[in-house]
Amino acid sequence: MKNKSIFLTTLFLTLFLISCSSDNGGSTPNQEPTAFTLIAVPNGTANVAVTPTFTWNAATDPEGDTITYNLIVDTNAAPTTVVASNLSNTSFNVVDRLPLAETLFWKVIAKDTNGSQTESETFSFTTRNLNIPTTPITANADFSARRSHTSVQFNNKIWVIAGNDGVNKNDVWSSSDGGNTWDEMTSAANFSPPYLHTSVVYDGKIWVFGAANGNTNFVWNSTDGINWTEVTSSPQFSARYGYSSVVFDNKMWLIGGTDDGDDYKNDVWSSTDGANWTEVTSAAPFRGRSDFGLVVFNNKIWVIGGYDDGSSRNDIWSSSNGSTWTETTVVGDIFSARSNHTTVTFDNKIWLFGGARGGERRNDVWNSSDGISWAPVVNSAPRFSGRNSHTTVIFDNKIWLIAGYDGSRKNDVWVFD
Repeated sequence: MKNKSIFLTTLFLTLFLISCSSDNGGSTPNQEPTAFTLIAVPNGTANVAVTPTFTWNAATDPEGDTITYNLIVDTNAAPTTVVASNLSNTSFNVVDRLPLAETLFWKVIAKDTNGSQTESETFSFTTRNLNIPTTPITANADFSARRSHTSVQFNNKIWVIAGNDGVNKNDVWSSSDGGNTWDEMTSAANFSPPYLHTSVVYDGKIWVFGAANGNTNFVWNSTDGINWTEVTSSPQFSARYGYSSVVFDNKMWLIGGTDDGDDYKNDVWSSTDGANWTEVTSAAPFRGRSDFGLVVFNNKIWVIGGYDDGSSRNDIWSSSNGSTWTETTVVGDIFSARSNHTTVTFDNKIWLFGGARGGERRNDVWNSSDGISWAPVVNSAPRFSGRNSHTTVIFDNKIWLIAGYDGSRKNDVWVFD
């Protein structure tokens, strides 16, 4: 009987020690960080900056583990896009711009070193729209007042090339400070003063496609904007003006235009070297036209508006290969018919600025995130004068509008952020 009592006592102690070992050992479940709250950007806030600072209260860990945070922001009500990860601080300043005029959702996930995590609530906010300036960066740039020039962004500068200030020019100007001051790179480039030329940046060079006096084609390029090399004086496409050009699919493209205002063209050409051009199609399904918008967006080339033998247009066509084109069926509002407007891609949208129909010059701004639904950004606020034959270019994450014609030639520079 005594031996049995000793055995039971020993068994009880053993089980007790095993239990204590289990309670205090590594098999105890890890506890999640405590709940925490979001601070800024506050829920439901409108007109938020596109580079906001997000802040939240700190979470604590019951076991004293180190906590890091993931910031989640996107357009879904249940956001999943990680904007920043493994943050040790409870704030984050956005560097890469958020989209304009967009409702976004954000939350934070707190994680401990053992993999347990706690999610915050989800807040929503709406970012501001494009800032429309009421005054230009400069009302009188160093280059002469002009129209029908071209502008590109190249080597961290904005460039203005040629144009007409009463006579056709072949000067070249650049600005590295956002259009406040301009340097004349050359007063007379090697190419003849062009008539309604176009320019692109491709293969580390600025390219100018032009027609001297409207009837002699040429292609020139430059690596510095000062010294220019003639690529060809007789490209395969016929002499023309009022055409548009763009870089797409690692090629340069030239589309449409007119020869002396009679024959409005709808042919499409491409080249990888500027000397040899391939006619992708001799007759795209859109009407032949001049002075239209041409932009690359969503892996397609887009033809927007223009002028075709007596009438301005506001139709929209797109192509993923330059040979097959689809007309966009616009839903809702659409900008009025026009030509000599400008189009750019910015903030994952197509943007359209100004233009003219007959003697009516516009200073409206429109955009679209899909080419189908268009929205006016402004209609009647103080801003740049209604104009045509201006340029727009993307530089330093902003849109720059330069010079043009509002009844007189301009040399003002505007910035849209």
